[in-house]
Amino acid sequence: MTVNPAGAVATAPPSPPNGPQPRRRTGSPDIHPTPQELALRLATEPAAVGRARRATTGALRGWGVPDTTADDIVLMVDELVTNAIEHATGPVWLRLRLRRGCCVICEVGDGCQEAPRLRHSDPDAENGRGLFLVAALADAFGARVTTTGKVIWFRRRVRDDRIPAPRTTSPVDY
Repeated sequence: MTVNPAGAVATAPPSPPNGPQPRRRTGSPDIHPTPQELALRLATEPAAVGRARRATTGALRGWGVPDTTADDIVLMVDELVTNAIEHATGPVWLRLRLRRGCCVICEVGDGCQEAPRLRHSDPDAENGRGLFLVAALADAFGARVTTTGKVIWFRRRVRDDRIPAPRTTSPVDY
């Protein structure tokens, strides 16, 4: 706490004269996080894949998902979002949910009504293995066609026991 010459009390320390200006956190209007859900609209451009990875990593950290499991989930999100951007049309979106504190459900939607299919690719091919990775790493996965496109989903257990609920307020010292 500081007191300025006029006698007014300030609760925040003054910023250094030559230091960086404080950054204000302004959330993107396209990211809608809740304590146990992340919903994200994505542009249909390659840079959106990195945005989806970063948002997924942040949500999983916030939920306390172990790092090795989080890495697998981020890889699966990367594959599904990449497929949606490369092969589909229309808007692309991502939704992650922490369910009952023990599993993560991911959904990636796009505007194309053609369901994806697993296909074997040549060992030297640079692509074509995304859904195989998802099938190998997920506890369950699938696709459903909707009136506006399709949704590809997967479920992955993150712990055998419950993850503690995320804190919504900071602790208070007494």
